[in-house]
Amino acid sequence: MRTEYRMDVRCRPATLWQYLDEADKQKLWLTTLVDFEPTSSNARTVGSTFDMRVREGRRISHYEGRINAYDPPRHLGVSFWGGYFPPGTLMRVDYRVADLGEHCRLEYYAEIDLSNLRGPSKLAIPLARVFAFFQLRYFMRNLKRLAEGTAKQEATRGLQEQRSS
Repeated sequence: MRTEYRMDVRCRPATLWQYLDEADKQKLWLTTLVDFEPTSSNARTVGSTFDMRVREGRRISHYEGRINAYDPPRHLGVSFWGGYFPPGTLMRVDYRVADLGEHCRLEYYAEIDLSNLRGPSKLAIPLARVFAFFQLRYFMRNLKRLAEGTAKQEATRGLQEQRSS
């Protein structure tokens, strides 16, 4: 199952990147994210690993993951597994940010192989796609609101500093 989402955000790429890269800011828009902990001793880079806990209904699920692409503020790619996923199932997520001058564009790609699902679980795929779309749209609207709000605050601060000098 592959999902794609694109949106333009009225902010600089560096402003949007903070919300993609910093765990405390991720929790502000990914409202189901409970905790995100690096498990690698190395700095955040390709190959770094992490654990995350996600609220799924009434349950908190544990996922393990790895960073596959890390090029601030342009590209973040991660893979994760565990939680509600059947054993051996891997989800890949890619965030790509393009600088378009007055704003930036976020392109989101997610892919999960559902071929190892069997029986009733396989029948639920169409419903899962609908739910995933609405949840993704909700998350992305949160992200856009936060990044644009931060950009507006930065612009206001900049104007105030110009006036006072």
